Amino acid sequence: MGLLARPNQLPSNMQRPAVDLEKQASVVELFDVPDSDAPSRISRFPLDKEEETFIAGAMGKYGEEYIKMFRDLKVNKMQYTENQLRKMGARFLLLAPQQRRVDVPEKVKPLLPADSGGAD
Repeated sequence: MGLLARPNQLPSNMQRPAVDLEKQASVVELFDVPDSDAPSRISRFPLDKEEETFIAGAMGKYGEEYIKMFRDLKVNKMQYTENQLRKMGARFLLLAPQQRRVDVPEKVKPLLPADSGGAD
């Protein structure tokens, strides 16, 4: 049947198969992926349009007071936690002008980094 008692030790009458180094090198070349792939949608738009609209409205009302945002159930209908609101607010503030799909409220413009075009 071809079964061995000790499969890691070949009997003396059997030889190990020769390994073709050229064949191994071609396998590595086969799986080489170039770095020039198009950027993914996630890196282009870190927030959904709904999330941007929500956080822009909430920050327009409360600024950076995330505890008040968290407790206002009329504004926070999805019941995001304080930490989720903090992260969403930070992502919104760090968006580049070409990534923003909603207008920035006047109350939020002073919070924007200087290089992101806060005075647009």
